[in-house]
Amino acid sequence: MAGKADIDKSPTHFPAVVRGLHDMRTAGVLTDVTLLVDGQLFPAHRNVLAAASPYFYAMFTGGLHEARQKEISIHGVDRDSMALLLGFIYTGKVSLTQDNIQEVKALLQAADLFQIANLQRACEEWLLRFLTTANCVSLYFLAGTHNCGKLARAAKWMLGGNFTEVSEGEEFLSLEVDHLVELVADDSLEVRAESDVFEAAMRWLERAGADSDTADQLLRHVRYYLIDPQYLQEKVRAHSLVRECPETVKLCEAAVQVRGWDDNVDGNEAYAESLGLTTDLRFGMKGCNTILFLGGDPHKDFPDRSVCFAYNPHSKAQYRLPLPYSASNACAVVTEDQKLYVGGGNVEDVNAIGHCKPCRLFYVYDAVHNVWLEKASMRDIRTNFAMASVGKSVYAMGGKNFLVGYIAAVERYDPDTNVWHAARPLPHALSGHTAVTVGNCIYVLGGYARRVVTTSMIRYQPETDTWTELAPMSIARMKAGVAALDGKIYAVGAWQGQVTMEMYDPEKEKWEPGVVLPYNVVTGVGLVALDGRLYLCGAGEGSTRDVYFFSPTDLPWPFGQWCLNERNVVRFDNFACTTGRLHLEGLECINRPAPSRASLVSPARLGHHFFQTKTSIDG
Repeated sequence: MAGKADIDKSPTHFPAVVRGLHDMRTAGVLTDVTLLVDGQLFPAHRNVLAAASPYFYAMFTGGLHEARQKEISIHGVDRDSMALLLGFIYTGKVSLTQDNIQEVKALLQAADLFQIANLQRACEEWLLRFLTTANCVSLYFLAGTHNCGKLARAAKWMLGGNFTEVSEGEEFLSLEVDHLVELVADDSLEVRAESDVFEAAMRWLERAGADSDTADQLLRHVRYYLIDPQYLQEKVRAHSLVRECPETVKLCEAAVQVRGWDDNVDGNEAYAESLGLTTDLRFGMKGCNTILFLGGDPHKDFPDRSVCFAYNPHSKAQYRLPLPYSASNACAVVTEDQKLYVGGGNVEDVNAIGHCKPCRLFYVYDAVHNVWLEKASMRDIRTNFAMASVGKSVYAMGGKNFLVGYIAAVERYDPDTNVWHAARPLPHALSGHTAVTVGNCIYVLGGYARRVVTTSMIRYQPETDTWTELAPMSIARMKAGVAALDGKIYAVGAWQGQVTMEMYDPEKEKWEPGVVLPYNVVTGVGLVALDGRLYLCGAGEGSTRDVYFFSPTDLPWPFGQWCLNERNVVRFDNFACTTGRLHLEGLECINRPAPSRASLVSPARLGHHFFQTKTSIDG
């Protein structure tokens, strides 16, 4: 039709209508219902409430008595939450603050009650950001009650992964017994010893002043079959409260009958279960110590760098673990509570120079659900940097960001608050350096500084936030392999290749020469300590991808030499290498290891850097 035009003013019209309705509500204009909540009156418009909330829609259109009332009493919500909820209905906005997490929890419950899904999801996402060991217990049960699956999984991961610490907190000690029974009976607790579960239960019982019936209700869920026999005899059976619990006493006696003083639990499961004992291991007892290879520049035989490989040096099995993002020169670290973090590095960007750019991404691995959880990004974008941990805190140090070049900035990640804090910078900008933790100190070695590869080593003390320069290494190293074992620091790899290893003793404050390496090691090598051994991984001349191990000892040759663990294991160059205790169930095994023997390498060299195999020993 001639002269027809479609006019669309919706981007400005609807916000204006919403503002008008909000102003009318606050002024009490044309309101047709008043909500009485906790003694406070809230005027509102039925049609607005019904449009925003299925709860109110059913109330006003379903023939209920409230549909004809001018004033309606609302239960199950407090006045502060109702004020916030009505503000959200009329404006789509709400202010949440970290100062009062209880207010946000109450608002989430109100949003669930009135079926306002987008507000409930917003509260859930906010609570996820501030999830800590201090509040994860209450948030876990809150999430379960109100169908917040993401929050429930994250809270369960934090609770189970830090069970001993959480069990000492106020929230745990204030739980109702039914909730506590649910936790104590849970398979997914990240504990290495069942005695930790027993002690947590006893802390709660003593705090609550519980009677024998309550104690028996709780303690029967402890897995006595898994408890060390001596501890079971001396600590559990001897406890006065345990002796008053008939069901628990039966379980303890059955465990003693099955195991006696035998530490070995293998082969007795069927008999134990016939006596009513639970033999299933907790999640934390199933872990396996592995060497982890993350990211890096892909090798021609394996072009995918968005994968982490977990290598069990004892069984020779390799497992595939997808990474949350694809990067080279990323860093990885495992904290003392066995949390695996990965962050930074170069990510692909077709618009950037070289088609890659550094990032500030940071993730932690949730072993319970086999997923990566995104955490607060680093303050600085970084590549070719160093990462280390002290306690549960993670430190990111130096590197290169392509904006200002090489940087000296240091930052610390606090997992309890999910916040990065600035720390004292490095004495000078560094790139390609390596860091290792000994005790409560971080040692930073080598790297590229002031246009040269350096021999320097500096020590960071978190308690005083200070850096100290220490004795330098004998040769310059960049992207070196560095590991700590038995309180000593070992360094391998050099810019031009070396077959030497050197060892630093923090007590003597000096470097000493170490055992000759099995091949010429260049930059980008992996060196890790695991189960009392050092493992040398890849980065030899000619792209060596083998793994060797070495057990430090003061015994004469042939002891204390490098042994071949397995060939062709390492699949990357410029990879991050660390060790961690992983739960291999559910991970894809990419090889079927066959029985093998390890070759003992002698220090006698032929030609330049070639070694003879002297003999064979069991690997």
